[in-house]
Amino acid sequence: MRHKRNWLAGILLSGVLLGCQPSKKSTPVTPLSYRVVLQWGSPGSGPGQFNGAQGLALDSEGSVYVADSQNCRIEVFGPAGQFLRSWGRCGNGPGEFQRPMDVAVNRNGQVYVVDFMLDRVQVFDRQGKFLRAWGRSGKRPGEFSAPLGLAVDASGNVYVCEFYNHRVQKFSAQGKFLLTWGGDGHAEGQLHYPDKLTVGPDGNIYVADAHNHRVEKFDPKGKFLAAWGTSGTWYGQFQDPTDVVVDSSGNMHVADSGNYRVQWLDPTGKYLAQWIVPEHEVPRFESPQALVMDSQGFLYVSDIANDRIYKLEVVRGASK
Repeated sequence: MRHKRNWLAGILLSGVLLGCQPSKKSTPVTPLSYRVVLQWGSPGSGPGQFNGAQGLALDSEGSVYVADSQNCRIEVFGPAGQFLRSWGRCGNGPGEFQRPMDVAVNRNGQVYVVDFMLDRVQVFDRQGKFLRAWGRSGKRPGEFSAPLGLAVDASGNVYVCEFYNHRVQKFSAQGKFLLTWGGDGHAEGQLHYPDKLTVGPDGNIYVADAHNHRVEKFDPKGKFLAAWGTSGTWYGQFQDPTDVVVDSSGNMHVADSGNYRVQWLDPTGKYLAQWIVPEHEVPRFESPQALVMDSQGFLYVSDIANDRIYKLEVVRGASK
């Protein structure tokens, strides 16, 4: 467990080297943009507050699930940001957490949570009742080392992204190991400290390959399909991307955490627009952490530096 004590700095350490955010003045003219329509949250441990807001998920009713990592809990909100409920506490037992980092909800309303420190996946109903769990520390199939990302496909299969094992593992809904891919490296199909991942509308798997400063695309069997991005601060470049979501048109929205922004790319990786997260009082290495998009096309962003959630309208056809 000792290697995880400095996990926040380790995940996005290279973001320190930036020194500044991308300049808004040089933003290309584009008819596409993001607009903040709602925000909620503040630092703390009370209802609706956060201490390390991480992964996001939506259920069929439009409720927003937030992995409140350092408060060791899951919080649930309505589409307007109203607090609904929470569950979890710090510990090692069933229903307890050490660092819940990502959350996903399947078609049946079961809630999957991955824990960075405990190296396991736990499953709950929508009210927070513990159902089952799997995983332990290690490198073998079905074991984990610092899992950060979690996604569920239309068939109920579960994908887990591991930071220190540099890989993705695929499981059945009940936790049966199915396959794995990745491996530490910089070549196509390899991963270098990956963060979160998503299942696109096309059924393919998109991985935020954080320390390779890119997004990689795989089919459900782990076959490499494409990659986008290089290290940098320019449009279409990344510094430690932490999450990606794909809309119904195949466009990618990327949490470019080290650059303090969300980028909007077309299906070929061409830059379309960006949104820069508001500045925060306390300097931190990372800012936008996770993304999720609802059925109406609104994009939710968890901002760990400001301890809040933003709801963005994805604006098409309006000038900046």
